[in-house]
Amino acid sequence: MSEKKLLVKGGQLVSETGIIPGDLLIEGERIKAQGLKGAFDNINVDEVVDASGKYVLPGLVDPHVHLDSPFMGTVTVHDYNSGTIAAAYGGTTTVISFSTQPKGGSLLENLEQTEKKARDQAYIDWSLHGILLDAGPKTLTEIPKLVEAGVPSYKCFTTYRHADRLMDDDSILKLLEVTAEVGGILMVHCENDTILEYYLRKELARGHFSPIYHARTRPPSAENIAIQRIIDLMKEVVAKVYIVHTSTAESVEIIQSARVQGLPIHSETCPHYLTLTEKELEGENGQFFICSPPLRVERDIEALWIGLANGCVETVGSDDAGVSPQDNLRLAQGRFDKVPSGMSGIEPRLSILYTEGVCKGKIDLPKLVSVTSTAPAKIFGLYPQKGHLGAGADADVVIYDPEPEWVMSAKNHHMNTDFSPFEGFKIKGKVESVLCRGSFVIRDGALVGKAGHGKRIFRRL
Repeated sequence: MSEKKLLVKGGQLVSETGIIPGDLLIEGERIKAQGLKGAFDNINVDEVVDASGKYVLPGLVDPHVHLDSPFMGTVTVHDYNSGTIAAAYGGTTTVISFSTQPKGGSLLENLEQTEKKARDQAYIDWSLHGILLDAGPKTLTEIPKLVEAGVPSYKCFTTYRHADRLMDDDSILKLLEVTAEVGGILMVHCENDTILEYYLRKELARGHFSPIYHARTRPPSAENIAIQRIIDLMKEVVAKVYIVHTSTAESVEIIQSARVQGLPIHSETCPHYLTLTEKELEGENGQFFICSPPLRVERDIEALWIGLANGCVETVGSDDAGVSPQDNLRLAQGRFDKVPSGMSGIEPRLSILYTEGVCKGKIDLPKLVSVTSTAPAKIFGLYPQKGHLGAGADADVVIYDPEPEWVMSAKNHHMNTDFSPFEGFKIKGKVESVLCRGSFVIRDGALVGKAGHGKRIFRRL
């Protein structure tokens, strides 16, 4: 039986290197070819999709989401079903979530448990990172097996001592050493725990419990020092490192300096760090904006956009990790330090970056494709299967209409929560249709895909 042929015709094809008017020929689950307008008019196809006046983008890759993750007495608001629906509405066709190692437990067993939960739920493709809670002999022995199992990336923390998650210098060096040996990449949440605990004790003793003190007790210096410490350790044991959710102007400079020195360090930021400031923490819904690292100030936003434009900051992930507003209020009981830290943002990434970045001249459209699709695909071992519109790639395609103007709200998003961090943002353009491996998930703004279409992607760096 021959595979279905679909022609996406008349759009502007966008890659990380440029924009060309052209047509895209899809056969089955893969892209067969791309060509100038009319190049495939003599080929018999099963369906023609008119993309005239629209941008045709490679499906977005979100390298940082927390689906169905237990956290601080609750669970993140998105599972592999609701989360992948919302992601698809935002133009994302591949997400990479996390499998958390039980303290002292098996990475591989947890991986199997996570896969069982995720199987048959996802509307789009998905993959996993590991989360490491120690660097003991069992963990170090299992990391090579984790890489063999298609999970070459794993995350650790330089903070959260109180939750028994902190990795000290000795542990980091051990992880760098095994990462270099197996060809993996170590993801690091960088905040200096000693600084955080110092300020937390002081502010709580003063009776300061309101959300703004989340920012006051997690100053930029804590992030900057932690990143510099990782870089110093990388000079002793060179291995690939990925800094998650970079948020400060100084961090961008520190990372850029390390890259100039030739160290294999990569950097990510998130839409909320590119658009929101700590002033949100002083508002009526301040505790719903608590994330770690915290929201910063305007100078940091400006530096992050410059970092994206010049390539120092290579990716934008959503870090979708919100819990329900009801659980947020229940667990916090009026104290910022009890709030489950994280926001929901799996859907708005493309709309925010296009409106606030491309339309305002901070980045161009090819750069948007790079930071949301091509770069994360390359860094995390999804390329050339994902991240571009070239022949042989999976037919993950987004048709984006640049004309609609609308206001973002919890009332019109598809995330599994009644709170939006970007409430009231005026948005330019909208995702019209999304294909994942040649099948429509979103068509003309409507969900037409099926749970279980998404499959796990096994990655190699």
